Amino acid sequence: MSDTLGRRDTVLATLVVTTWGLNYVAIKLGVAELPPLLMTTLRFVLVALLALPFAPPKRAHIKPLLILSFTMGSLHFGILFLGMVHVDAATSAIALQTSVPFSVLIGALIFHERIGMRRIAGIALGFAGIVVLAGAPSSPDLTSLALIVFAAFCWAASSALFKIMPAIPSLTYIGGTAAFAAPQTLIASLLLEDHQITAMQDATLLGWGAMIFTAIGASLIGHGLWYGLVKRHDLSLVVPFTLLGPVIGVVAAVVLLDEPMSVEKLIGACLTMAGVAVIQIAWPRRRSRAL
Repeated sequence: MSDTLGRRDTVLATLVVTTWGLNYVAIKLGVAELPPLLMTTLRFVLVALLALPFAPPKRAHIKPLLILSFTMGSLHFGILFLGMVHVDAATSAIALQTSVPFSVLIGALIFHERIGMRRIAGIALGFAGIVVLAGAPSSPDLTSLALIVFAAFCWAASSALFKIMPAIPSLTYIGGTAAFAAPQTLIASLLLEDHQITAMQDATLLGWGAMIFTAIGASLIGHGLWYGLVKRHDLSLVVPFTLLGPVIGVVAAVVLLDEPMSVEKLIGACLTMAGVAVIQIAWPRRRSRAL
């Protein structure tokens, strides 16, 4: 496991967070036309169909894939899509960045990474930004915002789990977790949502295109590259690159979706991103060891 990224992996990490930043816009466009759990299910089905023929799982892969299908699959993506129905893309991009302070906490518990005063300050700043967003006069639906923060925690937990999983090709992870997660979110959609067939019939090319981008851009390209980076490097080296994600997401939301940039949203973004920056500077550049 390398203790430096190098030029090639730095470019790959930047590409990953770019696809994730644009993914907020795609999700927002998609859930405007498709029920969120249905859209999540369709996304998983497409990912599985594209990935598994090239990297089918072996019997030893089933258990870790089942675990990740729950944490990274139905919990992270399903809850994120649900939350974004009532939260704008820019706020979602900021809130999901709490995955970084969550990752620090998980790294301390699982990989024995130290949490010093600077990292504590970074964690506090990161979550302070969410408090500002929640308390703004034009604040988003608090339940939906809480769902997105929980989705961020599930993402951080999944990254840590992946780090201690047995070596499995990244494409197998992506396709396998999608295949196992699809029935989970389909059942949730059937229980919690209505008029799925009508929604699919009425969806425009923009809505279907948004769903396809979340599958190919964010998952097959974004997560495919990300899993390789996490396996090759310490979390302390790769996770901080997600600082670029909300920047791209907020800019894309303002430019492409014409979302307003309020003072509270700007302050919340600055606090959260400052917290992540502090964590990036303070996180020790040493090899993490699993329990």
